[in-house]
Amino acid sequence: ITVKLACVSFYKNLDRGLPPGSGIFIVVDAVTGSPLGIFQENRAMTDLRTGGAGAVAVKYTTPLEGNVIGFIGCGAIARNMARAAKVVRPNFTGVAYGLAGAEEFATEMSEELGVPFTVASSSQELCAQSNVIFTQTTGSETVLELDWLQPGTTIIASGSDQPTKQEIPNDVLKNSKYIADLVKQTSKVGELRGPIQAGVMTEDDVYAELGELVNGKPGREGDELIVVDLTGTGAQDAAIGQVAWNKLSQL
Repeated sequence: ITVKLACVSFYKNLDRGLPPGSGIFIVVDAVTGSPLGIFQENRAMTDLRTGGAGAVAVKYTTPLEGNVIGFIGCGAIARNMARAAKVVRPNFTGVAYGLAGAEEFATEMSEELGVPFTVASSSQELCAQSNVIFTQTTGSETVLELDWLQPGTTIIASGSDQPTKQEIPNDVLKNSKYIADLVKQTSKVGELRGPIQAGVMTEDDVYAELGELVNGKPGREGDELIVVDLTGTGAQDAAIGQVAWNKLSQL
């Protein structure tokens, strides 16, 4: 059993030399109830499991080859998304755009992953080049527009985890095959919240949850626009907690 305490979006911590979020995982023996391990992870494990969800999204919603993957926002989550994409689509080409750190991100990821990266001068330029777009920003404002997107684009959004955040405009969401990690969360704190509040979408407009794709529901079927909304789930936290404990206990 894994229990997680998360404190997120303390962005002024960066000025103090501290991480913008903190977290503690407690792993408990499911038979005896005894605590097995306490991990002060400060988002390290959380960001890894977010990357894992990104890999699942890429696997089921993108072509096998020929992918140009754009990254809007170039921080820690973007790095884990790039590593995850490399696992399931090893031959991709990367494009980076961010208000800060894009050059460093592109250089580091190209060297680490062995794939070419370029830096776009704007979000619009990135969208024109990319058929897969990861967005992982603070979500303080939307980061792209519907008419910037190519046919057959997949957007994997992970920046919204509070009701004050939205990365993807309502018209993009309304015109997409919308996939949630967990509808009951995305409708409250994810990208789905915005169009529901605006009255242009309901939960009935959700095509699937991510787990349904894993269980066989078709993902990409043509050149449709797909949005995958990742807010993070308790099941993912439980899984990464178990993996961390298994690895630690083998040392």
